[in-house]
Amino acid sequence: MPPDVSPLPPPASGTTPLRLPRVADVDLARAVEGAEWPPVSAATLPLRQNWLPQTEPAFLPGTVALAASEQALLVFADLTDESIQTTATADQEPLWERGDVFEIFLQSYGAELYLEFQIAPNGRRLHLLYPGLGFSRSAGLEPYIRRDRSIDFALKLDPANSRWRIAARIPMAPLVPARPRLNGQEWRMAFCRYDYDAAGQFCLSSTAPLTKPSFHRIGEWSRITIPGGFPDSTLAP
Repeated sequence: MPPDVSPLPPPASGTTPLRLPRVADVDLARAVEGAEWPPVSAATLPLRQNWLPQTEPAFLPGTVALAASEQALLVFADLTDESIQTTATADQEPLWERGDVFEIFLQSYGAELYLEFQIAPNGRRLHLLYPGLGFSRSAGLEPYIRRDRSIDFALKLDPANSRWRIAARIPMAPLVPARPRLNGQEWRMAFCRYDYDAAGQFCLSSTAPLTKPSFHRIGEWSRITIPGGFPDSTLAP
């Protein structure tokens, strides 16, 4: 989604962070196929349209469950979808223009840079690392594309039951600033969605309490605490 790069204030001091459980790592492929969902103890966030007084008729529900393994964030998304579709044919395409997509946004406390990771239902990915708000868009997305495959995920499409699932593992240490006393305990996160219908119209939703339908409003992302953090972190290039 094209970013809104307007400066935003930090979250209100009274906002209570969501605390994630620490768990053992999981086999992602087995997780999406298993009967237990999420497959580990997790904190759950619903997808909503907080910028609207009431949801659009086209809105379909979804949930995102979160936990942390020793070095990674574990994400388990369950998306109701009556028309699972994408025309994406390659990684690093603008997937939100191609059809259904699940989007992950992460920023460590104290960092300027932030991650955007998109997953299409056919397994195509878009991995972007932005230097922070106010970055130049004159050259498009290309300067911010990351072509490494350090983020792992598995999918299960279940059109007969109008849903698809995603299990993802995101290494967190590279996103933590290499500064004293910062160990990756505190984060801002948003999990978002483009849901396209059969006519090609999309409906937006997000786990963050956004006041506008723009996913890059970092100051409105949810606050997340990961106990113990990731103390062996180094700043990503």
